[in-house]
Amino acid sequence: MMQFMRGRMARRLLAVGIIAVLAWASLGAPQEWFANQFWPGDAAPWEKVTAVYYPDKSDRTVFKFAGENIENAEKCRDVIMKQAAANNDPQLERGTYECAVGFYSSNDHTGHYRLKITP
Repeated sequence: MMQFMRGRMARRLLAVGIIAVLAWASLGAPQEWFANQFWPGDAAPWEKVTAVYYPDKSDRTVFKFAGENIENAEKCRDVIMKQAAANNDPQLERGTYECAVGFYSSNDHTGHYRLKITP
């Protein structure tokens, strides 16, 4: 009788756990939430980084994608520094950059980056 009760309780706990995970996944972006908790300043292992280089920091309408699908923020900065050096600005005195981390699409066919790292 006691083993029957334990098995029944285990099945109920498993069912409640599955329902909780499904509810959490359907209510929002669980990957984004998880990334914010454990990787607040860099890309999570499943996220990619997009490097955006601005040759003139006072004019953000002119930009160049320096790289996409970069592994992390450190490699993004390396890509940006190469782009800046190619633009005769190796110390980023005239230009600036953004490392856009983890693109998450929205229901309205747009999306957002989870994090933007700037100098």
